[in-house]
Amino acid sequence: MKLLQLEPILYVANVYQQGEVDLPLVEISTVKRNGVWFSAATNPQGKLVACAFSDRNRREAEKAVRHSLPKKMSYEIGRHHRSSQGLRILTNFYDGRGKASLRPVDLSFVSGFRRDVYKALCKIPLGKVTTYGAIAQQLGGKRYARAVGTAVATNPLPLIVPCHRVVPSSLKVGNYGMGGRNPTTGGYMKRMLLEHEGVRFQGEKVAEQSVWVPR
Repeated sequence: MKLLQLEPILYVANVYQQGEVDLPLVEISTVKRNGVWFSAATNPQGKLVACAFSDRNRREAEKAVRHSLPKKMSYEIGRHHRSSQGLRILTNFYDGRGKASLRPVDLSFVSGFRRDVYKALCKIPLGKVTTYGAIAQQLGGKRYARAVGTAVATNPLPLIVPCHRVVPSSLKVGNYGMGGRNPTTGGYMKRMLLEHEGVRFQGEKVAEQSVWVPR
């Protein structure tokens, strides 16, 4: 995957809390890079609240971001010529130059269990994958596997919280959701991201050498 160039036009949505003073709670910036739309929502402190990307169009990328935010927010869309720290962080991860960490993000609106899952995902090393069951075992037992799957599927910060590094016990790639795509059709992107990070495959399955077990 070659390094892509950031195009100058950014689409920005100012998000306001309904019934409150008109101060922006979240700013959604969107940019297109070589056919892929990236969208990032940041709070006034500059921390990422949600992000998404789509190989379809800008509307689907922004829709995916809004879907990850609390529902009691209204949106005002504008277009600006300026940079976005959130977008730079997101596109760095897409280019394989990001380091998984919760430092640049705000997850105050998600449950404690989901935050624990996302902390666990950030520990998966670059070039490795683990399974839903292994994450569940680390968090209290295999009975949490379904809850882990739900947390991964509703990850508001794909790439930055590397949910693409979690695979089924079969070690096949499995599903992967993107803006405007059903998760059953996004596996190609998940494999591309993993291969770019150095994960090895044997046919349709991740090679054993690329499987990481949480300690």
